[in-house]
Amino acid sequence: MDKVTFDSVEVGDELTPISHKVTQETFWKYAVASLDYNPVHCDPDWVRTAQPFGITETVGHGMMTISFMLSVVSNWAYPNMLKITKMASKLIWPVLAGWTVTSKGVITEKHVICPGKNYVIVELKAENQEGQLLGVCQTEVVFPD
Repeated sequence: MDKVTFDSVEVGDELTPISHKVTQETFWKYAVASLDYNPVHCDPDWVRTAQPFGITETVGHGMMTISFMLSVVSNWAYPNMLKITKMASKLIWPVLAGWTVTSKGVITEKHVICPGKNYVIVELKAENQEGQLLGVCQTEVVFPD
């Protein structure tokens, strides 16, 4: 694989997408990893009764969806010694068990500042298997000297 440099990337370049098949077990494992045991993620019986989102199914953690999106840019940036310096995300729809979540990224801006401070903006999105938008994220990635 060729090393990614500021000169080698262009606006419109797409990063390698990543897909995750999620199940209730995924939600339970993420609860352990995040220490977030909210019943909306972990207790199918409680959700069927309470219907907190107007649905009778547990939903994935919002941070799980954000981590899926950020893995697209981190898989690209970190092996190339690039630095993710900022991120802003918005969750649009909760993730349900049984879905496949696909995260994609595209370089939308390229900023020349000076060596060591040049950066790109990467727009990320997560969609389910039907193309329904689940979340968006914007990241700033700085290139070293």
